[in-house]
Amino acid sequence: MINPSRRNFLQLSQTKLLITGLLISYVSFILWLGMRLIVIFSGAVIVVLAIASWYMQLQRQKSRILANSADLLQLDVFLGHINYLDNQIPHACQSLWRSVRQQTLTIQQITIQISQQESTFTPDLLETLHTVLDLLDRLVKALQVTEKVQTSHYRELAKQQLQSSLTRLQHTQDQLQELHDQIALDNLGQPILTNSGVISTRLQTLIVENTRGILRD
Repeated sequence: MINPSRRNFLQLSQTKLLITGLLISYVSFILWLGMRLIVIFSGAVIVVLAIASWYMQLQRQKSRILANSADLLQLDVFLGHINYLDNQIPHACQSLWRSVRQQTLTIQQITIQISQQESTFTPDLLETLHTVLDLLDRLVKALQVTEKVQTSHYRELAKQQLQSSLTRLQHTQDQLQELHDQIALDNLGQPILTNSGVISTRLQTLIVENTRGILRD
């Protein structure tokens, strides 16, 4: 099953390919039938309808995913994902894992607080938590590989992946905490962010950064 962060990345790529293909087809359509008003207009209508249909399909798909996915803003649901990883941690890495585990729970608590302050950001927050779980999964795999491999070169590569996941988790926590504090100040009548679109954009940027990092690793 494709996780949400990869799904968003693939959908973005598919959308770019669709638009590029439609534009090429539109130009070919005009060149084939000639530069006449009816040709230009009818071709443009076809392109707009195709893009609108694709957009509506993506929105319906996203709605189904959100409706069917587990609510990671619920502590017991989120803990279930983390507890599943508990038995996969090498004995020598237990201390680091406890620290990471607590940090991940702190991140989830911050997202809960943001969602309670501004429920409109809940879809973005759910996507963010999915990327956090992806990062956690990569981190656990890096811990396992670090304990298994003997070659210094590959141990170093595993450590680099581990450090990358740790850095992204810390960055995620810092970004979410900053957004939480800014929203809190907004609610006190001391606006810092201009509108909700700014917050949503920052959350989407965080999601993309985590996704790109996971795919690159």
